[in-house]
This record gives sequence, C-alpha cells and structure tokens, in this order.
Amino acid sequence: MSDAEIAGPRWQRRPTERRREILDAAAFVFGERGYESATLAHVAERAGISPGTVQHYFGSKATLFNEVVADRFLDGAEEDEALLVEHRGTYAELLRSLIERNWTRLSRPGSSDLLLVGMASAMSCPEAGLVVSGEMGMRCPRVLQRVIESGIKHGEFRPVNPEAVSRVISATVIGMVMGRQRLMQHCKAPLPPPGEVLAEFLVLLERGLAKEEK
Repeated sequence: MSDAEIAGPRWQRRPTERRREILDAAAFVFGERGYESATLAHVAERAGISPGTVQHYFGSKATLFNEVVADRFLDGAEEDEALLVEHRGTYAELLRSLIERNWTRLSRPGSSDLLLVGMASAMSCPEAGLVVSGEMGMRCPRVLQRVIESGIKHGEFRPVNPEAVSRVISATVIGMVMGRQRLMQHCKAPLPPPGEVLAEFLVLLERGLAKEEK
C-alpha cells in the first residue's frame, strides 16, 4: 500500500494535514514565481486541491505568504532559543548544533528561494519582509551571539566581538546554502558535497574562537 493510500484521499485529510500540504505547496510556488506572480490558484494546483480550499484556510495571498515565511523561519528560531536555555554541554557543541540546524532549515527544498522572495517582496508584502529580515537578520544572529558571549564568559572562547561574529556566521551560512544552489544551476564543474563544505566551515570557526593555550 502506498503512503498516499495510508494517509487517505485528499478530501479525507484532517485540517492539520491539509494546512501542511498548502504551506509546503505555497513555499515552492512563491519561491518559483515570486510574490507578485503567484496566485492562490497556483498554490491550489500544486497542492492538488481547489482554490476555494486554500482561501478557506488562509483567506488572502498576503496572509498565506506571511504564514509560509513564518512556518519556514520563525518556528525554527523559537526551537533554537529553547535549545539555548536547555543545553548542558560545551558552548562549542551548542554553537555547532545551532549552525547545523540553520543549515538544514535553509537547505529544505524551496526555503532559499522563499527567502529571496521574502527579501524582494518587502514593498508589496511588508509584514513578510519584516519576518524575513527580523528572523534571519536579527533573531537568529542574536541566539548565536548569546552562545558566543557565554562561551567567552566561561573561558571557552577567546575574546571576540560576539555581535559581529554572530552576524558573520549567519550571513556566511545563508550565502553558502543559497550560493551553492545557484551554482548548481549553472556550474558544470562538480561542487564539493554540502556536508563537507559545512564541516570545513565549522572547523575554521571553532579554531578561530578557541582560546589560545599559554
């Protein structure tokens, strides 16, 4: 029996399942078409449902776009903040874990394109633009900053500018993920596996933050 048969026909899906289907479909549609060109009908077609169903769950295109952006980026930031409170290991381990989580979120199919659209749509959909700039430009780096500050305070990291370093980390991870996806579309030469790229970056970062031994 297929996964679709186990889940049941689309018209029998529960509201939470239907909502998830629409959000996932919308992430691809907005990422591929941009905010201005995308319609609820495009999202409905991608999800295999009627436009009326999409409207029933989300109302307008602007509301759906805001929900998609928040779903892709806001929930993860909240989870990261919880990890910061609950963590009991070294700060180097926590920093690595948070960076890996950011990498994974951005690497989800459709996420990097959605991020670009969110930045470009600040004028036509300002609320979504604020979510993107707030989460990726402020909230995520702020979590990393708190980890670096704690690592310095406890003697694990050498003295650095935590705010500057956290912003460099966040921008680098975004650039690596988004740049790689663009290069894959046009570059004929083979690219290093994404896991190796991230691993090398983490090694460089850990060496740069490590406290010098006397």
